[in-house]
Amino acid sequence: MKKFFLLLSFLLLNSVSLISQNTCTCNENQLLFSENYIKAHALIFRGKTLSVEKGTDFGKAVFSITQLFKGSASKEITVYFDHKSECNLKLNAGEDWIIYANYKQLQKPYVEYCSRSRKNVVNTNKNVEVQYIKSDLTVDAESDRLVEQLGSQRFAAQAEEDNRHSNIIPGFSQRIILILLSIAGFVLIYFLLNKFLLKK
Repeated sequence: MKKFFLLLSFLLLNSVSLISQNTCTCNENQLLFSENYIKAHALIFRGKTLSVEKGTDFGKAVFSITQLFKGSASKEITVYFDHKSECNLKLNAGEDWIIYANYKQLQKPYVEYCSRSRKNVVNTNKNVEVQYIKSDLTVDAESDRLVEQLGSQRFAAQAEEDNRHSNIIPGFSQRIILILLSIAGFVLIYFLLNKFLLKK
């Protein structure tokens, strides 16, 4: 009986490890480099990671874009990725990546684990792909193909990314107008209160 429980425990642990190994596989047929795959993504670029922050649910990586193939972005952009699930991108500062992203909540660029997004590690002898799919192209070859099909896009003119919220401090004349409008509002409320409520 003891041997039976040991065998059962071994089989359970072995099946759990096999399941966990297969949870991070992607359908490679859906990830083949194609015109349809390019059309399915709003933002495609190659860049270097400047910084990476990992939260409980999502991580974010700031990239310095070296080649912008599709979409609108400034030279530096923040990209979000899943950090909650077991299968998540392993981003670190100083890496060269090709990114395929789509805009999600609040128009923030989000990159999926199962995508052609991957990093490129340059070895002294050749380019070594460190990736999550068996790619049909190297990162360099894919960059060349993207330039052929889409061209190189110019960076957005604004100083900050569209997906960042910035506080704009009003100028002197705008502050005067806001103060005058506030005073007019208080006078109007005071007048209405005196006329309709306090006289009753």
